Amino acid sequence: MVELTRFLRSQDIFLDVPAPDKAAVLGHAANVLGDALPAGAIEALLVAREKVASTGVGEGVAIPHASTTLITAPRVALLRMARPVPFDAVDDLPVALVFAVLAPADAQALHLRLLARVARLVRSPEVRSALLAAKTSQEAYGVILEATGTPPRPERTELE
Repeated sequence: MVELTRFLRSQDIFLDVPAPDKAAVLGHAANVLGDALPAGAIEALLVAREKVASTGVGEGVAIPHASTTLITAPRVALLRMARPVPFDAVDDLPVALVFAVLAPADAQALHLRLLARVARLVRSPEVRSALLAAKTSQEAYGVILEATGTPPRPERTELE
């Protein structure tokens, strides 16, 4: 099983993100996933994926994702929205938790395993509630560490 926390650290968690709609959510996700990459290119990939089918998986959760040749290792970010946002989710509920995943184009198996790992994590009502209640990104990260049973990773350096 892939360790989610291998690619998600506390610095990749953003709380109370303001976004009025799905397009703004995807723009925020592109900005945080893109880091030094062109955010417009990442946003275009996420939007294109959403046109295929919504990544709103239900219960207030979305997992927008894409793959690209611009990276060599996956990136994962958690955005907790300031207010739930309509997202065309399968249950028609607005989304408050967004796990965004960007994977290398040549790592499709890993991409799918990461999506499955996130889906398993957010299946738990207790985890969703704890993430919604977290006061800091460190606290939210602690929820994920506890739920996945993995040790904390060091913060990412500028070289990663």
